This record gives sequence, structure tokens and C-alpha cells, in this order.
Amino acid sequence: MRKILISDFTTKEVPHGGSEWVNQVLIEKFGLEFQYSHAVQSFDKNDFYVISNISLMNPALIRQIPSLNYIIIENDYKICPSRHPWTFPNSIIPQNQRTNYDLYKNAKAVFVQTNDHLSVYKANDVEANFINLHTSIWSESDLFMLDEIRGVNQTKSNKYAIYDTNNFIKNTNGNIEYCQQNNLEYELIPNMEVRHKFLEHLSRHKGLVFYPIARETFCRLVVEAKCMDMEVITSKNYGASKEGWFEALSGRELIEFLRDQTKNNIEKIGKYINF
Repeated sequence: MRKILISDFTTKEVPHGGSEWVNQVLIEKFGLEFQYSHAVQSFDKNDFYVISNISLMNPALIRQIPSLNYIIIENDYKICPSRHPWTFPNSIIPQNQRTNYDLYKNAKAVFVQTNDHLSVYKANDVEANFINLHTSIWSESDLFMLDEIRGVNQTKSNKYAIYDTNNFIKNTNGNIEYCQQNNLEYELIPNMEVRHKFLEHLSRHKGLVFYPIARETFCRLVVEAKCMDMEVITSKNYGASKEGWFEALSGRELIEFLRDQTKNNIEKIGKYINF
């Protein structure tokens, strides 16, 4: 029996994607094969599947997944075509736009990231064996890197960092406007191919200003900024910000918390993969 993780992209194509890094950890921990969602042509009912992002998969194939042996590692919402329930009032999807409910109902388990992430599914009457991880998943090398950068860049500039991206959800223009209205000095931090360079550059700043437009499921960017002892000026409209540990922890304490949580979450997921 093969064990296969399916997703849209890897860290090679999306070096700053949270779901891509989660997938990479799972691939390495459990020795999973990887398949690009757009390249899947058929399934084998003798195999076990870890379903991640499948927005590029043939819809006819998605309809076959409920008959398979699989779990879902959820990073967004597959219950509406846009994957953005937050565009509807109270994140309630109209009945005529709901989709993929069988995908969730028939999964062995659906792993969600936060209480807020789970609440959207509950509000939309999705039935599944939901397991809340209460955070994301990090590799040991990633946590070591965050702690190392935190220790090196203790002296920070007076400028606030703004993530410079064309992803409208991250709201770069709105973050700039916030800084201008509040007389905050800021610097735009562009995407960089090397993750260490991006985080190191980010960590040199006093804080991060981040007001995402979307109701994101988690948001690793803000959490990683807090790991590096940065202030965060942000909203409460994404999953991580509503967890109890978010306000209480930062710096090395937060890194150690994420290390423990990652270990626990890997064990939870492993019960379904290593059956």
C-alpha cells in the first residue's frame, strides 16, 4: 500500500506558503509520496491518501475521493468554490453554493488548525471527524532557525515591517495606509526565495503590521514574527489570533510551545497514517 500526500504546490513553488511547509513536515515524518493535484489522473483504492490543497484537481476526480481511504489536512475551506466563506455574511455559505460535503463526511479524520477554523465548518453544518490541532506544524529545523534569528537580532530598528505581496488577502496597501495614518515608520519586506533571508530581514524590525482582509485559518507570518520577539499590530480576524496562547506567549516561550504542540499533533496525525 502506498501512502500519498496530494496538494497543489510544494515549498519549491511557494517558499512562504504555510500549507506547503506543513505538507513537507508530514512527507518527511511519515515517508509519504507526493503528487501534484493537477497531475492526478486516477486513484487506487488499495492506497492511503493525505488530502491537502486540491484546488487544481479535476473536479471529476475530487468526486471520487469519498470512496477512498484518506484523511484531510485542512488549510482552507473546500466547502465553497472560492474557498473563502468569509466573503459571505457571518461566513455562512448559501445552500446553492455549498460543495464537497461528502469529502469531509467520509474522511477518516479532518485536521483543522484552530477553534475559529473549526467554527466555520460547524456554522455551515459540515459533518466530519474533526480533530483540532490548535496550531500549525513546524519542522525542528524551522523552530531552530526562528530561535537562532531571535537571538541574533535583539537590537531592532524603529521601523515596522509590512509584507509586500500581490496576494490581496494579505492587504499590503491597507497595512501601508495604517502606518501612514498612525505616523509609523515602515519598510516593505518582499518575498525572497530563501526562507532564512526573509525571516532574518523581517526580524530586524520593531514589529509587524498585518491586517489581512480574509478570515484566515491560522496565519504563520504573525506567529513567526512573535517567535522572533517582534511586536505585532494586527486584527483578530484569523485563527491564530483567537487561540489562548497567542497573547500569552512570544519569543522562546512561544517557540517551545510550538515545538511541544507540533510533537503532539504529529502523534495525532500519525495514528491515522500509521494504522
